[in-house]
Amino acid sequence: MRLVGRYSSPFVRRVAVTLRHYDMAYDHLSVMPFGAGKADVARFNPIARVPVLQLDDGEMLCDSTAILDHLDEAAGPERALVPSYGKARRQVLALLAIALGSNEKLVAALYERHFRPREIWHQPWIEACEGQVRDGYLWLEAHFTGPWFTGGSITQADLTTAVFWSFGMAKRPGLFAKLDCPNLRALGERLEVTPAFKATQPEAEMLSSQLADGSKS
Repeated sequence: MRLVGRYSSPFVRRVAVTLRHYDMAYDHLSVMPFGAGKADVARFNPIARVPVLQLDDGEMLCDSTAILDHLDEAAGPERALVPSYGKARRQVLALLAIALGSNEKLVAALYERHFRPREIWHQPWIEACEGQVRDGYLWLEAHFTGPWFTGGSITQADLTTAVFWSFGMAKRPGLFAKLDCPNLRALGERLEVTPAFKATQPEAEMLSSQLADGSKS
């Protein structure tokens, strides 16, 4: 298999962490879907979005949720990070929906700052997005039962939330430092030292370093 996209994308990284959790071998094409790298990504996905997972037979899977669904199927029901049916499945999917939505709003606010000149930033939009980020993570914090989100076994909700939490801490440290989420902070710290997370450390990239000063609040 070949995973397309840089680990600096939290959506790519959650796929990579899952592949390593399942001990599934893959090649990694580290490329950004912007600038010169856009054409490279478009060879695998016509709308030039990452991640893409190219299977051994050449089939392309786009979107991290679709990719993870395939990996769960390949791992089998006994190992799958998302239960295959029933209330347990719905519980994990509900947690993932909030984690994904929160991270997507964080990315939207980052893009506003990064791709538009500061003088035309739409501050109400940024504040609305970051309010949703705060509300989402506080909800996740309140629904963390311990030692994992759903109790005694790790699920995709744990891996994904830890990846997204680390991304938020790196890109908006001021915002995340103010969040009263000790369980999520501890979850991120616990998983970041595991082999799967250590092997998928985000590459240095421009989205954080070139943001204007206001992005650090």
